[in-house]
Amino acid sequence: MWYNSGMNEMIVFDSGLKLVVSPNPAVRSVSVGVFAGAGSADETQAESGISHLIEHMMFKGTANRSAFDIANDIDSLGAQINAYTSKSCTCYYTLSRDVHAAECMDVLSDMYFNASFDPAELKKERKVVLEELNESEDTPDDLCLEKLASAAFKGSPLEKPILGTQKSLHALTAEDLHAYKDRFYVSSGTVISMAGNLTVSEAVRLVERYFEDKFGEAKASPRKPLPRAPMQGAFAHARKEIEQAHIAFAFPGPAYDSADSVAARLLAAVFGLEMSSRLFQAVREKLGLCYSIVGYPTAYENNGAFVIYTSVSPDNAEPAVCAIKKEIELLLKDGITVQELKKGKEQIVTGMVLGQESTSAVMRGMGRHAVATGKLYDIDEQIAMAEALTCGDVQDVAARIFDFSRVSGSCVAPVVKDVTKMIKEA
Repeated sequence: MWYNSGMNEMIVFDSGLKLVVSPNPAVRSVSVGVFAGAGSADETQAESGISHLIEHMMFKGTANRSAFDIANDIDSLGAQINAYTSKSCTCYYTLSRDVHAAECMDVLSDMYFNASFDPAELKKERKVVLEELNESEDTPDDLCLEKLASAAFKGSPLEKPILGTQKSLHALTAEDLHAYKDRFYVSSGTVISMAGNLTVSEAVRLVERYFEDKFGEAKASPRKPLPRAPMQGAFAHARKEIEQAHIAFAFPGPAYDSADSVAARLLAAVFGLEMSSRLFQAVREKLGLCYSIVGYPTAYENNGAFVIYTSVSPDNAEPAVCAIKKEIELLLKDGITVQELKKGKEQIVTGMVLGQESTSAVMRGMGRHAVATGKLYDIDEQIAMAEALTCGDVQDVAARIFDFSRVSGSCVAPVVKDVTKMIKEA
């Protein structure tokens, strides 16, 4: 089945494998992303961190290539290869000159189908991932936001950390990795996203050769739709001997691709993302309480959150929280101005448009959208939705987001304070 939106197309093969393509003859590069529908939200407690560990191990050798061969084959093309794991998917991607797209696809295909998961390599790579986990725990802002996710999405698969835990990582075996990969890295759970200087027919031929023909029989992914998280409000913390208090809040937000998602992005542009935003101007510029402060939406299937994060001197924690609540209350009371609406629209539409000028950004955006929705990303539709927003629309979505009875908070500081209680009582 073929679907199109402008020059972009989606092809669903007989096996259930999806290909999304964005041809761009104005560039001389091609970005390829292979998205497996497997992330931390799909893991059991005992499997915590397995999606991310598999991501690492996919680079450690196949039946045909050693770990050095994988790196050297890509480097010899002047290309780039990397990967990332999220709560909802794992992506392996390359960026190369257009003339080397097939060679990059060959390497990605070999990794995807023939990863060996050698126990000796696993023993070494487990140490690397454990160091990555230690580094995250030693980085206060990362730790604060990880704690926030565990609190905000408590009782939901989204509460699980992407990196896993010391206990779960030590227990995982090569057999566990093979079994998990065999369940989730199947045709119907895979999306190939390609962007750059190639035609749709060229992309189809490459995907047929390197992926569709290798899947064999069609297999269904065991993934189940994510349930709606309760988001009833919680507090998580960690005590660290550091100079600042790192504070974050999460309010219930719109799910990915929901009716409110574009309005939430415009709200963020006005309220918390830019230097002219209300939070930045009030908490940093007027009161001088912090160096950085941001407010932004994060969204998943059937779930979302609006996050506010800052770091301040421990003595300024309470004044900063009070200032944040004051700005939220002013927003709920008076809404945004026509000038702010115009500025917010320009910011998010320009962000969409400029993102289309990077083949890597287009590949990632289209791939993520196809994994989350099963549909082809339509930038013109997104722009039209943004342009149609009114001040009332933004105020309505703000009223749905900023529910203090359901707010969660986290704090990483030398002296921990319950910021969830603090913002409710401020």
